[in-house]
Amino acid sequence: MNRRTFLSALATAAGSSAAGIELTGRSRAASGRIPELEAYSTSSLVTYDYAPLTDDAHVAVWAEDTATNGDGDTSADAVSYGEDTPIPVVASDWNVVGFGSMLVTDADTDWQTGNEEFVLNVWDDALGGSGTVLWDEGHGQYYTLSKFAEFDGYAENNGYAVSATTSLTADLSAADAAVITSPSTAFTQSELSALGDFVSNGGWLFLHDQSDHSNYDETANLNDVASHLELAFRFNDDQVTDEIRNGGEPYQPVTTQFNTAFSYFGDRDGLGLDPEKTYTVSVTEVIDGDTVKVTFDDGTTENIRILGTDTPEKSSNSQYERVEEWEGIESNTYLEARADDATNFGKSELGGKSVDLAFDDNEPVRDAFDRVLGYIYYDASGDGNRDANYNHRLVKNGHARVYDSSFAKHDAFVDSETTARADGTQVWAESDPGNSTEIRDNPVDDLFFPQTASVRTASGGVPDSRVPVYAESTATQDLDGGYAYSGDIPLVAVDEDANVGVVGGPFIDESYEKSEGYSTDTSSYGNFAFLTNLVDYLADTSGDVLVDGGHGQFGASYGLSAEDTAYYMRYLEGQDVALEGVNEFTGANLDGARAVVVTTPPESFTQSEIDALNDFVADGGAVVLVGSGKTTAAARANVNDLADGLGTDLQVNADRVLDDTNSVATSPEVPETTVFDGSFPLFDAYTPGTSSDYSVSIPTISEDGSTLDDEYVDVKNDGSSAQDLTGWTLEDEAGHTYGFPDGFSLGAGDTVRVHTGSGTDSSTDLYWDRGSAVWNDGGDTASVYDDAGNLAAEKTYPTNDSDSKIAVKTVSEAGSTLNDEYVDFENTGSSAQDLTGWTVEDEADHTYGFPDGFSLGAGETVRLHSGDGTDSATDLYWGGSYVWNDGGDTVSLYDAGGTLHTEYSY
Repeated sequence: MNRRTFLSALATAAGSSAAGIELTGRSRAASGRIPELEAYSTSSLVTYDYAPLTDDAHVAVWAEDTATNGDGDTSADAVSYGEDTPIPVVASDWNVVGFGSMLVTDADTDWQTGNEEFVLNVWDDALGGSGTVLWDEGHGQYYTLSKFAEFDGYAENNGYAVSATTSLTADLSAADAAVITSPSTAFTQSELSALGDFVSNGGWLFLHDQSDHSNYDETANLNDVASHLELAFRFNDDQVTDEIRNGGEPYQPVTTQFNTAFSYFGDRDGLGLDPEKTYTVSVTEVIDGDTVKVTFDDGTTENIRILGTDTPEKSSNSQYERVEEWEGIESNTYLEARADDATNFGKSELGGKSVDLAFDDNEPVRDAFDRVLGYIYYDASGDGNRDANYNHRLVKNGHARVYDSSFAKHDAFVDSETTARADGTQVWAESDPGNSTEIRDNPVDDLFFPQTASVRTASGGVPDSRVPVYAESTATQDLDGGYAYSGDIPLVAVDEDANVGVVGGPFIDESYEKSEGYSTDTSSYGNFAFLTNLVDYLADTSGDVLVDGGHGQFGASYGLSAEDTAYYMRYLEGQDVALEGVNEFTGANLDGARAVVVTTPPESFTQSEIDALNDFVADGGAVVLVGSGKTTAAARANVNDLADGLGTDLQVNADRVLDDTNSVATSPEVPETTVFDGSFPLFDAYTPGTSSDYSVSIPTISEDGSTLDDEYVDVKNDGSSAQDLTGWTLEDEAGHTYGFPDGFSLGAGDTVRVHTGSGTDSSTDLYWDRGSAVWNDGGDTASVYDDAGNLAAEKTYPTNDSDSKIAVKTVSEAGSTLNDEYVDFENTGSSAQDLTGWTVEDEADHTYGFPDGFSLGAGETVRLHSGDGTDSATDLYWGGSYVWNDGGDTVSLYDAGGTLHTEYSY
């Protein structure tokens, strides 16, 4: 194909420059066809009488089947498309083409999709490849021609004369076509008549609408034109979104659903960089080890992100460093020093040189930050040939780790990184995975499954004997043609004969880490220990855990590569297990592994890859397939086809599992569960004897003290022995962190007060020594983490009732008997509180009701024991089994009306 030739005149012949490299882009379309379209902020189209438009004679482009439409301006004036009805975004009738989106503005595309070729193809089909096109600016349009400058130049270079006009109808006689973008001012009747005459005489109209987000669309004014012309279509007053197939946000749906009965989709030269070409460029600046600035021969400058690599962040960008990605390294300070080494290496190798820029057929031309992704080839030996791959040399020389995306050279780069690590080269000099801190290896009390599907067999439901984990009874299925369960919904299933496990959702996705911006701390969940136990349960061998990233998972919203699992990698290091990315299944790549984790893949597997996996399983390896409830039917079919190829009847179901009651961050799409079959050996800490056996709490937060020393947090040791707090931290929601002093020990039952201000530390008082307040008066969360990074205690304020009188004073969750497990409730108000009808709940919805007529006096405390006994004014008895999880739980107190009164998490 001839793609992206805005700079094609600058491209060099292959020759001695990166010889032998195939340069075909990641988003390549079928041969001879444009790639996907991205419809930024698009409306759909409907029939003339405002019903779904389903006539293929008029629809040129549909959104993908994962798209939906809705009323973005809340005016209840949108026509809704059902989930089984394709949503049209481009339509044609008579001499008029209607586009739901602008498609070719300078701001809304990076020219790496097929948008500009598509629009120009429409013009060519209408006008024969040349003509005069007027751009209407006489009706209050925001989208004037100046906002389409690059496309304007592109059209001019391809035979069109394009000009703006504020008097459209007066100028139509000299035009072949007119473009009308969302008009803020309605057309007069005489203008509509002139447009009708223009079209009747062979002129063409190209009408561009936009979504009704914030009601900017002016759809009614465009529909006045369509109505006057009696077209078969109208513009819908809606917004089309796609949570799965998009250009970065749901309001940027992408699609390849083309009606090839229209001659709009032939490939042609477009704007932007051509991923099939190699460009000679000059390096003008080495920004850091993995980013350089280059200049093309025409003066165009671009930042080039060195594909497939990641060097440490310099101190000025250290806030973006994720130390978990660096195997066996735990010091940000150390990485900052090595960042300077990588930058100096780049300067010495590339500074001021002419180099060749080439692309990878598995990767986009640009990343999410609009940097060009490419390989840099340069003359490293002085022989005049630019044949040294700078990207690979960064890794070989120990200045970078491999970035686990889908790039074609991934496995060769991994081999070089492995050698550099083994030799302790450069950044790897202090890498010691065997000494990595152990984190999160606790008994599995609960699990969470983001965006999860359920698990089924090819013939229906999974037998209970094969299901270690179910959703809670409060969960429901949102079916997409899948199997409907009438009872418990399985989230994990195993096939011991095939060494295969299937998990419903990507439950090791690092985007659900609080450190990555997720709203809730998920570090106390047992996902990591559970998956590792599952791997060992299915495998008959030892070795690494591999994560597949070679089938489009990187960058797919429903898939994971190793690049998306840094925190699980760090957990495995603490268990002396390595995690590596793998992009191709061959015997050599799988050798030495114990398991392969395959998340939902956009791309299918070859028979040779399936054969290699079957050989791997025959040698004792395990395969864990991870599904998604928020994926495409094709991607789901890919993972299920792989399951079938591995000889198991297990499949990912075509559904989403939702839970309004038991969920993380009150998000139904992230259900949590404690419904386990304990007969499976999957719920202990992976390494016996390493689980956290401490019990700490945060009884008090004083956030509104008159001085910094009056602002404090109390931390209590509720355990039966002293607790060394060396390496422990206290954090607020904004990430301000206090580290407990080395050697500080908190005695059993003791409380230490951490003041925000300055003072002399003692056994009862510690001082943060901050110059400003930490704890927000309006609300905050105090979190205590142990030396392994596990959440040890947490307290949020205010509760739903900011004037709460009944407070949770103490939780004793680790009592040796049921009556030693208790919660103390204190009336902090100035009057007695009748607790008739009030209830207490834990996270698993175990519920206790206070006795009728029970009243708690002002300043008094009542202890609620989990066991049996005789109720009194100071002691109440639940009369059941253990309630409060040692690993963490939440005490929720509801008033007689069912309103949350106070909540306490530990």
